[in-house]
Amino acid sequence: MESMDLQGLPISRDNAYYLLQGCTKKEDISAGRRVYSLMMNSGLDSVSALSDHLIRLFALGGKLKEANEVFWKVSEPSVFTWSAIISANSKLGQGDKALDLYRRMQASGVKSNSYIYVAVLNACARTQALSQGKLIHEKIIKSGFHLDMVVGNALVDMYSKCGSLEDARKVFNALPNRDIVSWNTMIRGYSQNGYGQEVLRMYATMQQSAGIKLDNITYASILKACSSMADLGKGRQIHAQMVRSGIKIDTVIRNTLIDMYGRCGSLQEALKEFQKLPNPDIVSWNSMIAAYVLHEHAHDALRLYEEMLQTGAKPDSITFASILKACGETAAIGQGRRIHAQAVRVSLHLDSLVGTTLVDMYARCGSLDEARQVFDRLPNRGVVSWGAMIAGYARVGDCRLAQQCLEDMQAQGLKPDKVIFISILAACSHKGLVEEGKGYFKSMSEHYGISPGIEHYSCMVDLLGRAGKLDEAEHLLQTMPMSPDIVGWGSLLTACKTYGDVERGRRCFDELMKLDSRKASGYVLMANIYADAHMWTDAYRIEYLRRSAGAWKKPARAWIEVNNKVHGFLVGDKSHPQTDSIYSQLKRLSCKMKEQGYIPKIDSILKQVSDEDKEDSLCGHVEKLAIAFGLLSTPQGTTIRAAKNLRVCTDCHTATKIISKLENREIVIRDAYRLHHFKDGACSCEDFY
Repeated sequence: MESMDLQGLPISRDNAYYLLQGCTKKEDISAGRRVYSLMMNSGLDSVSALSDHLIRLFALGGKLKEANEVFWKVSEPSVFTWSAIISANSKLGQGDKALDLYRRMQASGVKSNSYIYVAVLNACARTQALSQGKLIHEKIIKSGFHLDMVVGNALVDMYSKCGSLEDARKVFNALPNRDIVSWNTMIRGYSQNGYGQEVLRMYATMQQSAGIKLDNITYASILKACSSMADLGKGRQIHAQMVRSGIKIDTVIRNTLIDMYGRCGSLQEALKEFQKLPNPDIVSWNSMIAAYVLHEHAHDALRLYEEMLQTGAKPDSITFASILKACGETAAIGQGRRIHAQAVRVSLHLDSLVGTTLVDMYARCGSLDEARQVFDRLPNRGVVSWGAMIAGYARVGDCRLAQQCLEDMQAQGLKPDKVIFISILAACSHKGLVEEGKGYFKSMSEHYGISPGIEHYSCMVDLLGRAGKLDEAEHLLQTMPMSPDIVGWGSLLTACKTYGDVERGRRCFDELMKLDSRKASGYVLMANIYADAHMWTDAYRIEYLRRSAGAWKKPARAWIEVNNKVHGFLVGDKSHPQTDSIYSQLKRLSCKMKEQGYIPKIDSILKQVSDEDKEDSLCGHVEKLAIAFGLLSTPQGTTIRAAKNLRVCTDCHTATKIISKLENREIVIRDAYRLHHFKDGACSCEDFY
């Protein structure tokens, strides 16, 4: 209603009804309030037919308090009044209140209609109230509304959102008539619950159903299923089908395509879709940034984040969480601090998601003090926040503080979950605390009612293997209640390399080949075991098998932040502008290290080249390149922080210890498994890595 001059206007029931008919948009709320004021002066605020409209208007504008105030003044709410207020509370995040209102309505003797059932089923869906939803379903059947398509769709939605896909499918199959909403609701249910293959089967059936035309909502759900399955080929097919069908690709679909291509690892295609958007919204920016972070392109994520800020787009909690993760992955603590300050300026630093990611970022960068400061200031510390802090302590091998965190968390009435036990077991593993680890593993089921999963068994294998208890580790793999996976056998194979157990290593390698012969890590470890034992023929044979299987090694990458800019390095990288200076620095360091007794570990290099060339190859290891660049680019006394995407190798670990002493620098390296703090020729891991 564009304007409303109510001065001196006599208000009757008909006049009030007429005026309220013009209040249909959020912008009309002020006018609605003026009408309601006149209604109260005229004693009409108790009339249900008028209040229904006001409740819907206030709900439309998110004014739940006012909607509730209008409702409680109605003397005899009709079924439509009840429907309006139940819907308002459900849609505006008060699902429990909506269910309570439904119970009050039943007690008042008002009979439910289809609108009531849809509203209360939506409330059950939003609150995951499956048992309540099933009781309402029984009432729906008794009243005959189960044949109503709109009610049926609401039932499918409720069961899907409560995770009961079998019940959802039964309702869907029993519907006498199905429209596009019915299909979309069922497909979305499968997609959101990770049943990608069911989504594709329904998609195929839907294409053959007469009178059903797929729309943007259908395609969005199908693309999300392709994303969750990382099925790039199918995603491309669906995209092509949309183009052929003339589907208008709006911003929502474009964002879904960015997310699908990004998650499937096709960053070029994701970027292509992103660049087609004339005005990307925050979801677009978040999807593209998240794709870069997921596939270790943190520098691109940071660049895109800066571009986003320059357009005037406002980062939300998801933006901050993604970009802070990029900082943590690359040990870019300077960038992380700057983004932390930006989050403070928009009052998002205390948001649960952002706060937890800040804890994780500082911990990954090796600044546990800053991580703890952020953690202590969080107003609401849930299990995930505690888990981030415990994981931080576990990553540096501080088992005592990780255990103390666990005790403090329980003292506040919170129970540890499966993820927290993975961190606790990892902390024990990094310190070689076998008995403590066994105790925690046993307590999972005995004290916390948590059945250990395959991840926990793999942690125990790693714990036993690192401690040299290889017989016990292998026995655990052979007797665990589920089939061991690549992680478990890989952990034992790593232990076999550490302790030079060739025969056991062969058994582990054979098991790994049965599980996945295209994964390179098993070949690399087995070849290194043979090389360490000077069994060169076998080492070269394994290397030949790896190449024949097309099992290409994941490229090692390292990152270092200098002057708020992240620099990335690949193995043997010579693309950096300061390449000559970096390699000269490494040559200088190599000579000085040899004077300190350093012997390059060239045995595991299987290239048939001279020892000198093998030493040069070791100089090209990514963490060494990052450290050399850091020494060249930062003032004396500055702590060097770098990150690597794989486990640090023995030679680099030894070299970095010596460099820290020679250069009088603290060096922090976070690899894929833990954090190493080098100082005065020693490492915080005590060489137990």
